[in-house]
Amino acid sequence: MEWIKNADGWKIRELPGTDFVLEADMVILATGFLHVVHNGLVSDLELKLDKQGNVAVNNYQTSEPMVFAAGDAISGASLVVRAINNGREAAEAVNYWLQGKN
Repeated sequence: MEWIKNADGWKIRELPGTDFVLEADMVILATGFLHVVHNGLVSDLELKLDKQGNVAVNNYQTSEPMVFAAGDAISGASLVVRAINNGREAAEAVNYWLQGKN
């Protein structure tokens, strides 16, 4: 993908011919963006949003129990170091949840 700036602001454009398949048990996407995009995954999963339009979480767990979120998705655009820390904390929350320690 690549970022394209137009009159409406920045948009992500898929690059043709760059598709590939990886076998994986878990996939964590960290693509970065300017704000939460509601169409697609957020709306398809009917995730609840907070008053600012960010994904609402409780200990990084969304309204869909098997879906966790962190970084800009839950706080809006912020510093990358904050997003990295959020990702680490979310990973710990997922670990506890998988172990039944929630």
